[in-house]
Amino acid sequence: MSRRNEALKLSEDLLSDIELARIPAQDIARKASRLARLIDDFEAIEWLNYEVSGYPQTGLDAKSVVAAKRSNRETQQDDGKVGYWTSLLSRFQSSVDLAKAQLAASADAPINITSANPSQYVTAPAGNMHERSAVRKHAVESQEKLDKILGAIHQWVTGIHYELRFGAAVEDAFTVVRSSVDGNIAKLVPDAVMRLSSAFERSVSDNPEDWAGAASTCRRLIKSVADELRPPGEPVGKRPMTDAHFINRLVDWIVNRPGLSETQRDVIVTDLEYLGRRLDAFADAGNKGAHADVTKYEASRYITGTYLFLGDVLKLQEEPTSGESKEP
Repeated sequence: MSRRNEALKLSEDLLSDIELARIPAQDIARKASRLARLIDDFEAIEWLNYEVSGYPQTGLDAKSVVAAKRSNRETQQDDGKVGYWTSLLSRFQSSVDLAKAQLAASADAPINITSANPSQYVTAPAGNMHERSAVRKHAVESQEKLDKILGAIHQWVTGIHYELRFGAAVEDAFTVVRSSVDGNIAKLVPDAVMRLSSAFERSVSDNPEDWAGAASTCRRLIKSVADELRPPGEPVGKRPMTDAHFINRLVDWIVNRPGLSETQRDVIVTDLEYLGRRLDAFADAGNKGAHADVTKYEASRYITGTYLFLGDVLKLQEEPTSGESKEP
């Protein structure tokens, strides 16, 4: 299972855990921290570490204040200043659970608060309804604090869940294109699948040199396609059709395909020219000895753009080549 799929499954489970109160609050924080690690969300890792391990008890520093705010732990103090609850989630949880258990145990055994810590109670003389009322009040306050913190975690997990679901949908859509291209491109360029696999692996690598290699592979592959579909020749109008001007040659091939609507032609040509300019700029910089950096994001765009273009080319090859036309 990929990290993305594992994270998606974990986010689904975690949302159910929170919404159905299936596991204790402290366990929810631990699972959320694991989710943050799976998706490399370093800000969330730092935030949730305070919820798992606890906040400083001798005063909050700048980082712990940021985490406390993110968890909705702010409170207005009697002097008007802003303060923060620093108790562990388990402390709030045990306070609520203990109070509920003691209040339900017996109407003849009221509870007396003997500590500022709302989780420490002892039984008091029967009939003291004021003390029972105080227990209820503390239980409600602890539950409210717990709900605010869990609400912050729930909001973050929900956002991650939808990001992962959307990403998975995009990956599925790209997989359809990739499968179609991989299954048919060899008819046009025999070693294309091997080149595409190499470029794809390089684009997801963590090595910057591999990202540049992916860009180079994409450029050479597109040129090979141009050489097959529209070999070098005489200029068309003012556009050169030399070996080096492979984008021009591909554009010329595209615009002369029968049965292609003007809108379809414009979209494919625009995408091709944009991709070609970016790949040419990278190649030119390398040829001039300049330091041409390719980021991981750019490498991914190159391979994605190449696959989409090749998919369009393969579809265009299916268009009628005789005098008949096909409705757009």
